[in-house]
Amino acid sequence: MLSPRRSVALLLALGLLAAGIGLGGSQYRTATGYAATTGTVEDARLDSYAELGRPTLGGNRYYRPNVTYTYRVDGRTYTGRDVAFGTDVDTNQRDRAARVVSNYDEGSSVTVHYDPDDPADAYLAQRFDFFPAGVLVALGLLLLGDALTPRTRWLRFVLSKIPLNQNERSPLSSPDTDERVPDDPTRILDRNDAASGGSNGDDPDPDAPVGGRWAVALWALCGLAALGTVGGYLAVSNPPHDLTAYATAVVSVAGFGRFAYRRVT
Repeated sequence: MLSPRRSVALLLALGLLAAGIGLGGSQYRTATGYAATTGTVEDARLDSYAELGRPTLGGNRYYRPNVTYTYRVDGRTYTGRDVAFGTDVDTNQRDRAARVVSNYDEGSSVTVHYDPDDPADAYLAQRFDFFPAGVLVALGLLLLGDALTPRTRWLRFVLSKIPLNQNERSPLSSPDTDERVPDDPTRILDRNDAASGGSNGDDPDPDAPVGGRWAVALWALCGLAALGTVGGYLAVSNPPHDLTAYATAVVSVAGFGRFAYRRVT
């Protein structure tokens, strides 16, 4: 049976997964529920502006594609300016924004997606945000691996945020002393190590339901699932893609690599 603290970590992981899947599914259903018609590009240019007080690695000058297009629904003409679904393509990388503008020549025909219940609500490119839905799913998968396998650091972080009974005795003190555990809830994991003969023993964390090679396999599955989340996003979303997705892929690979290294050394 899982300890209360590991159970909390597991519930948090499942909560993150449920929230991420729910948000991502809702965004996708809304976008794919739009109807399509043919429109005409009236103007396409690149706007730039400087935003003060917004520190970024790429500078504070931002670029945004400004595309104006017209389309007809039920005999009425509408004018649209949203390039992407649900969000503006707003970036401090000029090349990314310029590539979007290059897809729309003045006078060319384009496919316009519009809301059947509100035809004035329209967009051209089905581009999704990876944050927060994709990030929540990836974090949930990584925390799930930590919640079920021994001595991993995500669980330590979660435990550090959960209050521990201050009357708990230190696992490193003798039974005759009255030394109390300092305000460090992660010491519960140290107790598991001490009880099993140290972190290099055959079962360094007896509370973990999955250990040994199965722990590595579970972490591999969680890592692949997190990468699958990124892959699915790239498959359904038009460029320029959210850079958060690429960062999530790097974190997922690094997370599994760190766990595998700890298991084989």
